[in-house]
Amino acid sequence: MSAFESLPGVIFVMIGPGGAGKNAIMRALIARFDKVEQLATATTRPMRGDEAQGREHHFLSRAEFTQMLERGDLLEHQEVTPGKFYGIPRRTVAEALVNGCARIADIDVLGAIALAQAFRKNVVQIFVTAPGETLAQQLSVLRQRMQVRADLFTDIEARLERAMTLELPYQDKCDYVIVNDSLAQAIERTSAIVQSELQARSLLGEPS
Repeated sequence: MSAFESLPGVIFVMIGPGGAGKNAIMRALIARFDKVEQLATATTRPMRGDEAQGREHHFLSRAEFTQMLERGDLLEHQEVTPGKFYGIPRRTVAEALVNGCARIADIDVLGAIALAQAFRKNVVQIFVTAPGETLAQQLSVLRQRMQVRADLFTDIEARLERAMTLELPYQDKCDYVIVNDSLAQAIERTSAIVQSELQARSLLGEPS
């Protein structure tokens, strides 16, 4: 039994392939629920235009990331795409849960597994995926979405390979699955999940 199981806080982990819409849904949830804030993870990837240091991520050099790793400051870390490392700061997570905070983060599958193992009763895993009856159809939708948004920061082929081999097979392990066939409807369905989970933990008044 984990020593952290009785902690009052909660972390909502948004999991899914690139192009599924995780970040759009997450931004809507943060805007809707005053209690929910983003959990800043560590990364070596470049900062994007709409991001801020310490809000979405702690943007680090490769040397800084390595120092955190060597000190044992990361609960988990992965090279998600070639040369781009992500990690979960152990202290950031523990402090949020101890203080009864609600946090949300877009975290890769291996990071989600590590979080769920370390804080079993404090992590809610929400898998966001694209519509499609078959794997090929889902991958086709994901490709189209990444191409439409002209994602200069993502190797589309590498992300699709990761989606096929690692991310899509993980959805059965999650607490909830959201099919993002309509962003507005996906936001509403995910909002209902978050509201229910917050209420169950006595962490919610009413959504804004």
